[in-house]
Amino acid sequence: MTSTITDSKIINLSSNSATVSNGSKNSIMMFNLNSILKYEKDIVYNLISMVHCAIPASYYVVNDNNNFLSTDIGDFTFINGNYNANTYSIMFQQILGAGWILILNSVTGKFTLSYTSNFIINPLSTCFKIMGFISNTIYSSINNSLTFPNPCNFLGISRLKLKSNIIQTNNLDTYSKGKSNLLSSIPVNNAQNGLIVYTNQVNFKSLFPNQSLDYIDISITDESDNVVDFNGIDIYITLQIDTIRSNLPQDNSLSNLLEREKN
Repeated sequence: MTSTITDSKIINLSSNSATVSNGSKNSIMMFNLNSILKYEKDIVYNLISMVHCAIPASYYVVNDNNNFLSTDIGDFTFINGNYNANTYSIMFQQILGAGWILILNSVTGKFTLSYTSNFIINPLSTCFKIMGFISNTIYSSINNSLTFPNPCNFLGISRLKLKSNIIQTNNLDTYSKGKSNLLSSIPVNNAQNGLIVYTNQVNFKSLFPNQSLDYIDISITDESDNVVDFNGIDIYITLQIDTIRSNLPQDNSLSNLLEREKN
């Protein structure tokens, strides 16, 4: 049986040294690092893990992914920011204008929306989680009023998914209904404007088949695969690559020495 040795290296990634393709959102990044991994005959397999990351909770509860309401009266785009039920109601009525009233039931946590006439909410609306209705559903008011079926939700993002297209893991995600390019799933353990700190306490590692690697791409999404907007605040990630090598006697012949020198 061939014995093996483990050759490990860590890779520190910072968004401020990345090529970022979505501007100040800082969530689709490319890191060019020559010869992170190259083909070598003694490599048996490679493992990758996310050792640590520090991610700012600088994204907004109301953002480009959930700030749109479509009705038969008109379409409305809300102002991005961090809200609770009360501040959201104020902003909501400022955007929709006179005649609209949004009231929170403090017992059930449900919003009731009223207007001067009956109205319809169209399925194109993206604010369904925040306001408490179901996506892709048409809602019609009764007697100029509509109480949404679910409580409102201002918790924001509950977990962050860090992904890489170049690093081909075999991890699974029910949202994509099977295999995904997921590197790690990070629970949100801090409040808005705080710092989310993750440490891989269980030492989880993924097997990946790449024989060579000259760059790393990282994208960060929420639990529904929406790209996150970090509003210009930087991300810090530490990865570890463990290369498992066959522990064979070194061939010090002239031809092998010359071959290694070329590599």
